[in-house]
Amino acid sequence: MPGMAPARHGSVPVGTMPEEWQGSVVTNLSHADSSHRQAADNIFGGITTVRSTNAEHSRQRDSVHSHFAQKICNTQELAQQLSTRIHSVKKTTQHTEWSLSKLQAAMQALASPTEACKNRLHLRQKLPKRERVFDSFQEALLREERELQLAKQRYNVAIADTQRVLRELQTRQQELEHDLRDKRHALSLDHACIDKKTMETVFPSQLDKCYSRKGGTPIKGVLPELATVGTPGETPPETDGREQERTRQKYSLRNIDQALGTEDAARARWAETSDLLAATQKALSAAHKATQSEMASKVEHTEVLRQELVKQSKATSQKISDMQKYMGLATDKLMAIEKPLSANAQRERIRSCRTPREAICDQVSEALHSQMHALQGKKLQLQSQASTMQDTLHELEHTNRMLIDDIADKEKALAIDRSCAGVKNAAHSSYSYGFAKVGQGQRQFADTASSMMRQTHPLHTAR
Repeated sequence: MPGMAPARHGSVPVGTMPEEWQGSVVTNLSHADSSHRQAADNIFGGITTVRSTNAEHSRQRDSVHSHFAQKICNTQELAQQLSTRIHSVKKTTQHTEWSLSKLQAAMQALASPTEACKNRLHLRQKLPKRERVFDSFQEALLREERELQLAKQRYNVAIADTQRVLRELQTRQQELEHDLRDKRHALSLDHACIDKKTMETVFPSQLDKCYSRKGGTPIKGVLPELATVGTPGETPPETDGREQERTRQKYSLRNIDQALGTEDAARARWAETSDLLAATQKALSAAHKATQSEMASKVEHTEVLRQELVKQSKATSQKISDMQKYMGLATDKLMAIEKPLSANAQRERIRSCRTPREAICDQVSEALHSQMHALQGKKLQLQSQASTMQDTLHELEHTNRMLIDDIADKEKALAIDRSCAGVKNAAHSSYSYGFAKVGQGQRQFADTASSMMRQTHPLHTAR
């Protein structure tokens, strides 16, 4: 300003009042105190925030680690149950395959007796008409054939059911193995998140040191998510994560329960198969035994009848021979009686030339008439007897022919029935039941497998 001296550098402006100068100092001091108080408040708030952050970090760290530990425990438990059930399913599958092989072997074993039964029925169709009767042997053969057909049907049903159970077991095993692979993969990842050595290998950067703390972390039990009842304050609140974990556990446990149910069905199938094999074998054995017994009885009865027919045929042949002999005697006698008859007639002609004085009915005439009458009566009697003997001879020859035909039919029937007895059956290897000729010292079932084996066994020959 005009009239004022210029101010020096760093000096108070010329014209400032002391009060103003002192007020500015007080204002600056007040601002400094306010800044100090605000800085102190900020420092205290920062320290409080740091402490709160550390506490929350520790709490969240412990919560995360606890959930990791619980999840690993749950996964390990599920994996252990899955592994145990897979091992059991494998054993059950092996036993089911063995049971199926037994059924298939039993089915294949039916081929030999079925073929033998059909061959026997086919052979008996070749029997002579006289021998084609629906006897007990035929009935036993048909019964055995029905039993074999029923056994085949039962085996087919059992095989189909066993194959179905086997497929279900294989499906359950595949599902369990797939679930187990997923569990082990998830378990390896969860271990990688908390295990220090795995963590350093998997993750290049260091994770939070809290995951490598020493000491165990308390867990809430095995599969706590499935617990629906608990004391107030112990059951954690329901969250989407808890619900998904429960769903995961339920899915694995449902697979295990389904596999267990399939195993129970397989065991029930084993029991049914064992009962079926035992009952069918018993029924087939009884039917086969009845067939063999009836076949033996039939052969024995036919052989007895044949021998009776042979005996009767021999007796008939002897009667025919005797009849022919005595018929020859009667014929000779009939021819011989013609000579006295001719002599009697000649004498009558000679005596007819007598003179009337001598032509009387004297005693000679009476004797000649009596001789003629007696000889003619005997001639008629001989002729009648010869005719009767001739008819009887024809009847005997006809009867003998019928006996011979019947014997031939019986022999053919015996040959066929013995061929039926000779049909090989796997139950008796290369031998079979049969009958030798009756009356030659053989007993019933003389040429059975056991007797043949005794005859050829070296121990038997040594004794």
